[in-house]
Amino acid sequence: MADLATEGLARRERATTSFHRKVPDGGGGRLAVLPGTRPSVRHGQLLLSSGVPSLDYVLGGGLAIGTILLIEEDAHGVYSNLLFKHFLAEGIVCGHNLFIASDKEEPGVILKGLPPR
Repeated sequence: MADLATEGLARRERATTSFHRKVPDGGGGRLAVLPGTRPSVRHGQLLLSSGVPSLDYVLGGGLAIGTILLIEEDAHGVYSNLLFKHFLAEGIVCGHNLFIASDKEEPGVILKGLPPR
């Protein structure tokens, strides 16, 4: 009789947990489907491409949605500007809305300088 009571309690405790695993195959149904995103094979978080495949590889598949990546350029480097333009181009290809702000260039000039896809 005591075993039955303990069994019922264990079942009830398992049913009231608030932890729900987010799985890449959509088993939990919790991942939103956004254009240009894909779930990470490691932890199921949505990833967005940086526009540079080799950088995506280094980052573990892309940029995680909801995170911030800061790229600081040195005085002689041009790579941050190239990464910026590739990221904007990737957003356009995926149909995302863009907000471009710059103290050096007009947004139209930046858009004209984007790499072709």
